[in-house]
Amino acid sequence: MTEKPVELVEGLIVKPGAHGRRTYSRKAKRALVELCKAPGVSVAGLALAHGINANLLRRWIDRYGEPAVDTEPRPEKRATLLPVKMADPRTPAGASTEGIIEISFRAATIRLRGMVNARALGTVLDCLAQRV
Repeated sequence: MTEKPVELVEGLIVKPGAHGRRTYSRKAKRALVELCKAPGVSVAGLALAHGINANLLRRWIDRYGEPAVDTEPRPEKRATLLPVKMADPRTPAGASTEGIIEISFRAATIRLRGMVNARALGTVLDCLAQRV
């Protein structure tokens, strides 16, 4: 199998740095990323021809290539944080410790006192969610 000749990008290295770190031209990085988009181009081969690591070239593809996901603005969703209390490990499965659970739903408030079966509470919450 014959490989296509690799097109080289000029002016990639702007400044060789200390300890082997180099500074690369943004324009040349973008040109190299564009070359990677061509069908049949080997990213590893292109990196090797330019004397850079293939992982570095892949990072440039992520940074300077077209975004992989849509970038349309979406309404911001804010998370509501709830206090969490760890259950006593000696409590039987499916039951919580004694206390009060209060759920406000539309114009109603549901209060549960005493031992609450977690499975039954889940069923109640599922029924409420279907009515929304």
